[in-house]
Amino acid sequence: MIRKPCILDYIILRDGCYTDIDNNPISTPDPTSGLFVEDLEGLSVENVASITPEKLMSATNTVIEKLYFAANVVESRLRGILQARGLQLNTVNRNYTACSVTEDTYGAQPYDKGVYISKNWLQSEMSSIWVEAVKFKAVNSGNTTIRVKNSNGDILFSKTISVNAGVEIQTPVRKYFRENVIIVTVDSTNIGLYTYTCDGSTSCKPCASKNEYLSIQGWSGTNVTEIGFLSVCLRLDCTDTDIICQFLDRDGVAMSILYQLGVEIAKEWASPNNRLNIIKTHGEEWAVTKSGDWESISIEHLDNEIDSIMQLMKADDFCYNCVGRIISVPLLP
Repeated sequence: MIRKPCILDYIILRDGCYTDIDNNPISTPDPTSGLFVEDLEGLSVENVASITPEKLMSATNTVIEKLYFAANVVESRLRGILQARGLQLNTVNRNYTACSVTEDTYGAQPYDKGVYISKNWLQSEMSSIWVEAVKFKAVNSGNTTIRVKNSNGDILFSKTISVNAGVEIQTPVRKYFRENVIIVTVDSTNIGLYTYTCDGSTSCKPCASKNEYLSIQGWSGTNVTEIGFLSVCLRLDCTDTDIICQFLDRDGVAMSILYQLGVEIAKEWASPNNRLNIIKTHGEEWAVTKSGDWESISIEHLDNEIDSIMQLMKADDFCYNCVGRIISVPLLP
């Protein structure tokens, strides 16, 4: 099951027992959606605790686990509805290599040097930078670390390798980055580096004849430069793996996830593997009935939001509304 960070604390058990990453008790967080599990008829911390599987240990853990399940179900449902209505995502494009090695060199310096890659101008929540591999050439042999950072300097990827003098080495990254800006670097503390020529206006044209491109410039360790220090094989893709995160602020999506959360809890309620399967207030028949009712309501809330969501997504000229893809066919005489 995929645990999306955007779902954390989205819906809360009002009387739950929450902890931090070190398992220390913390105060109940405010739900980012403004919704609580107790907003659903018949659900309370006592009831959820009664049907909690032993491996989850508490009602709070059950809600957290089932919330991730519910969000994944609603996201799959949303993706299916959009595809059924003809809103197709532009998917994988072609890799291309940016920057080429020169004969010029810089000595070892205590900086992470490389290239600065930006898609800041592009108004597309679904676009991602795929980094296939990194190539660079060291002046001397030694150990170094390849890093990918965001614009704040946070490390998104790191890999330590050994290099030989005068040999251009390639190492795979094979990772998507959703950030608008990433900085791909090599630690030059212990090794000197050959420089690379980077054309900042090189177009990868992922959207047919349109002018979309990733701006690629050199990075000195402190600022953007005309000189790069590595080559990167990359592409600009569209991915809908986190599509639900874009629309969590919409009431219909929030209600859809809330009711689907109720469905997931009710399924546990009615499960033959449940260690209790009977609670004080309601029994299995109630849970089965509520599960069906809540699922219908979840779907209805999502359906009511679809038109608005489609309008927002159609404004994405890169990932959903790419023009210029028509293939011209010569007319025969």
